[in-house]
Amino acid sequence: MGTRRMCYAVVLVAVMSAGLAGAQGPVDDQQPQFHPGPPKNWMNDPNGPMYYKGYYHLFFQYNPMGPSWGHMSWGHIISKDLAHWSHLPVALSPDEDYDKGGVFTGSATIRDDGTPIIVYTCVGHGQLQCIALPNDTGDATLSAWHKPAQNPVISQAPPGGTTGQFRDDTTAWKSPDGSWRMVVGASIKGVGSASLWKTTDFYNWTFAGVLADSNTNAGMWECPDFYPAVGDSKGRYVLKYSAGGDWYRLGDYDPAHDTFKPSTEPGRYDYGQFYASKRFYDPVKKRQILYGWSAEEDHDAASRGWQGHQTLPRSVTIDEELDVLLMTPVEELEVLRKNHTSITSIKEIAPGVQMLENVQGLQLDIVLVVKVPNGKSSVGVAVRASADLHNMTSILVGQENLHGPLNNTDMPGDDYRGFVYPLHSDDATNAENCSATCTAEAECVAWTYVRQGDPHNPRCALKKGLPSTRPSSCCISGSKNNSAISTLTVNRTVSGGTGNQGSRSGPLPTKSSDTNISLRVFVDHSMVEAIAQDGRSCITAHVYPPASNDRIALVNFGDSPVEIVSLDIYQMDSCWIPPP
Repeated sequence: MGTRRMCYAVVLVAVMSAGLAGAQGPVDDQQPQFHPGPPKNWMNDPNGPMYYKGYYHLFFQYNPMGPSWGHMSWGHIISKDLAHWSHLPVALSPDEDYDKGGVFTGSATIRDDGTPIIVYTCVGHGQLQCIALPNDTGDATLSAWHKPAQNPVISQAPPGGTTGQFRDDTTAWKSPDGSWRMVVGASIKGVGSASLWKTTDFYNWTFAGVLADSNTNAGMWECPDFYPAVGDSKGRYVLKYSAGGDWYRLGDYDPAHDTFKPSTEPGRYDYGQFYASKRFYDPVKKRQILYGWSAEEDHDAASRGWQGHQTLPRSVTIDEELDVLLMTPVEELEVLRKNHTSITSIKEIAPGVQMLENVQGLQLDIVLVVKVPNGKSSVGVAVRASADLHNMTSILVGQENLHGPLNNTDMPGDDYRGFVYPLHSDDATNAENCSATCTAEAECVAWTYVRQGDPHNPRCALKKGLPSTRPSSCCISGSKNNSAISTLTVNRTVSGGTGNQGSRSGPLPTKSSDTNISLRVFVDHSMVEAIAQDGRSCITAHVYPPASNDRIALVNFGDSPVEIVSLDIYQMDSCWIPPP
């Protein structure tokens, strides 16, 4: 669960069970219309996604009583095609003594008899684990659920843990011994951990050890996930955890001994406003499908009466050459496309900003493919632009020549730890030490050395991501690989409106065989999703300019023109339909 303010309150059950059913129209011109989310009030973590009897189900953390966190319940929407969604009544409410503080995040598992069961974190007397069952397994919409008398089914934290930090159950999987396994996020002796539990009936659980941990005092691993990597010839698994972003590692799972050995350094699902993700296995197309919670990024959200949406569903596969996961929007989303515009008259993106004529909108799917530029470059599209181009949000793919150390260069953000040097110590020696420390730590991607400033000691900042560079006389920066790194960036410095004006940036893995660069951008009012190179890098972000800022432009902040291979723009329809 992404927001962790504990709120123990007696909740009016009549209010909590109020229906969400019905089609959805915009509350205001900032509210997304083809991203899953409730019509009003607060929403955070995706919960219990599954496919059952012809319907895709998505539950989510929901406050039916207002647009701020609290009274945590499970909202519920369903879809036949992962593109069109319908609201159903609230599925689970905090109506028992053991979950009076909230029905927190959990998952759904399809059991051997083909029926689903939900395991969730019940908050009443600490954070414990409870189950819920459908009232009618013949009802494909699973519109009503009940909680058995045996709850809570896990009534104590793992050894060395605490019930104050023990939450967010994964989907269970079958072990060779015939029993089920499940991971629950925990802090064990101050270390973020994926605690492992086993059962034969989902009512009686036994602690089975720690599948993996952070090896540091990271505090808590929220919303873990564990699943086989689709398309991996080595048969590896994905371990994901939420801690200042959603991180994953590929590795070898030994089910006979319940051990997981990572084989890659940590990677990120998404370098933007993306957290507490959850995926499920789709038996229809034999794929893993992922959702992530994207929280608002301005201070006016509560006043609008709604907060939060889920990202569009993404299919998770692996690129074995790069050894990274690919996050690709599911193909079913194309049914929402309408009013296609193919730009064929523009052959290249010249340096500068070029407005596109006769095409604009607030609900868009933009697909741009360009030839790989030579040398340093930064090219892409600008969306939510004003007619005079004074305001815009630029989505860029480019290459930063991080042949560190780069003097007078800062890379703000994505710090995971730092340390200081003595006053008046030598800058060159310190910067060399900072770089070497980054090289030695698996989590480190980049580093920044900050020179002494009155009254501050010089210090080293180690980074788990690759922020954009900016000029700064106080800093020396570099990357772990000490080489040119391609990036995906959402630049919001001139977006306008009330939202966060900072940029979001992340590394874009490349291959020597790449001849083209693809960029797909979804614009849904205030929500922007950027996907580069078919899912090698993703960024989700929010901007809040006025609705009149609906123009599109091509941008090139490099020195040379970049050839366009193709540019297609689609208007997107709303995803909401009435319930069955």
